[in-house]
Amino acid sequence: MALSREETEALRTLGSMVLGGAMRGAGGYDGKNFGPGFAARPGGRIWIKEGERNDGGINATSIGAAEALARAMVSEPLDFDAGVIYVPGPDQNNQMLVRSPENLEAFIRQSEQEHSEALNKFMSEPDIPKDRAARLGVRNEEGLAKWWNDKDPRRPATPSSSCVKRARIGANGDIYIVFGSNPNKEYQYEGSSDPVQASKILAELVTAPSIGRYVNSWTGDWGTRHTYLPKG
Repeated sequence: MALSREETEALRTLGSMVLGGAMRGAGGYDGKNFGPGFAARPGGRIWIKEGERNDGGINATSIGAAEALARAMVSEPLDFDAGVIYVPGPDQNNQMLVRSPENLEAFIRQSEQEHSEALNKFMSEPDIPKDRAARLGVRNEEGLAKWWNDKDPRRPATPSSSCVKRARIGANGDIYIVFGSNPNKEYQYEGSSDPVQASKILAELVTAPSIGRYVNSWTGDWGTRHTYLPKG
């Protein structure tokens, strides 16, 4: 959502007013002048007049809400870490993962439609000012369990493994795995160029009964389907 011409002009005007007022007040109190740009008493604070609201709703608040909404709509390159808890020793069998519906959903990325609907939920309400509707939309999206540009799950999902130290989605949609036995090397597995599908592929692994057994490229149910190693 780009800023309208009117909002852009309002932002430019407000910036000029604030900067101009500060410059005019550089001389401080002189016993004669008063109002924006001047101090009311020696050593007092320089008065910088705040932008006034108007019936059109073009003010610093509405511009800020529009910018926040625009930023929230942008899809950034994927870099999502599933937050695997590495516990060396006996088999973990993913025992630390609390399998609540929201925790499991927290591994899945929002679709473009889900994201747009969440952000614009209040925009069609005629009695809610647009700047308020935009802020409510951003907060509504932030409350979803599914992620968007997040770097890790929004819920306290804690898959655990005695084998896998890290599992993430890279910018290309592939899955990258670090094993506890070789923490300085990352292994690449086939994911998907579709972000939602890539997140489902990662979720299938990190919610498995045993992450270590499932990721095995030769015998694991997940690993044999997603490995780049040649077979046969």
